[in-house]
Amino acid sequence: METVRIETAHNVALTVQVATIVDRGLAVVIDWLVLAGWTVGWIVLANEAGLHFPDWVWVILIGVPWTFYHLLSELLMDGQSLGKRARNIKVARLDGGQPGIGHFLLRWTLRLVDSLFFVGALVILLNGKGQRLGDIAAGTSVVSLRRRVKLSDALGIGAQEGRDPVFPDAARLTDAQARLIREVLADRSGARQAALRKLADHFAKLFPKGQGMGPEAFLQTLVADHAFLTSR
Repeated sequence: METVRIETAHNVALTVQVATIVDRGLAVVIDWLVLAGWTVGWIVLANEAGLHFPDWVWVILIGVPWTFYHLLSELLMDGQSLGKRARNIKVARLDGGQPGIGHFLLRWTLRLVDSLFFVGALVILLNGKGQRLGDIAAGTSVVSLRRRVKLSDALGIGAQEGRDPVFPDAARLTDAQARLIREVLADRSGARQAALRKLADHFAKLFPKGQGMGPEAFLQTLVADHAFLTSR
């Protein structure tokens, strides 16, 4: 399985699993089915109701969705279309930042080129970073959101019932911060220990009680407390 390294805002390098070309292909098929369903639905509705729309109305009802579907869905759904969400994949920046309108616009602009003669699929296969031409131009990749290990295995914890939190204010962690900690704990690359130390140093400033703990134990406890406190 191909992976790509992403530098986060906390200067931690994560090894993320690249979305397979099969997942990307299935996502495209799902998106086509959604758009085809939208098109057929309007045609059937117009025929059943005896409606006769002028051409410009059909352009708005059918042409606009087919043209701007991927751009708008990725902008509004955090780097996902309905197909990508179904396959649990999303667009991510290789520098760890949040993709913005410029990144999505570049990907959308080059989508037509990528679709010609399967150019995009060929580039993805040869690139090794899950990038088609649009991704290379935008500095993005399409990554898998599937966990490589179970959360309980990554944290080394069992049932949460009756837990006495070591960090009672762990609920202050944002979902993004907790997700970052889980990703680093689940990472099995050679950079894991260095990433754990960097991340522990960062969060120890927010949770001073963790300064006397080892980096891994501190982060495990912190994210476990966060999961417990936010699930009650």
